[in-house]
Amino acid sequence: MTIEIRKILAPVDFSENSPPILEWAAHLAAEHGSSVLLLHAYHLPVEFQQLEGAYLPPDFWASVRAEAEASLAEYAAQISAKGVPVETAVCEGYAATVIVEEAAARDIDLIVIGTHGRSGFKHLLLGSIAERVVHKAPCPVLTVRASG
Repeated sequence: MTIEIRKILAPVDFSENSPPILEWAAHLAAEHGSSVLLLHAYHLPVEFQQLEGAYLPPDFWASVRAEAEASLAEYAAQISAKGVPVETAVCEGYAATVIVEEAAARDIDLIVIGTHGRSGFKHLLLGSIAERVVHKAPCPVLTVRASG
């Protein structure tokens, strides 16, 4: 059996967990001659949506998208400098759903995703995007645990 990894999806949230994800994705891409898709998903938390009278400026989502695209471009430049082909995508929606949908739509071979390492009550309350992706992804998922 030959394992081919042509396309690697690396979802990033711009937290301190992002650099290790980028390192793993770039390393594996270089080893396998793969390309990397950097993905950022954003959405308005349900709690905010339920606030009566909550106000968002008209350009709020355009600003969120532009900032995410700029940050992904910086990450992409780091990966590209290692000789790895890289693309970026910014999508609106719940992160786990967006990641799984993009992986299926783009015929991704491997997802490299970070975990926050929460356990117990925090995990129960906050859930885990990585865990949801592992259960629903159409391809293998490598989880990278945050240091600390």
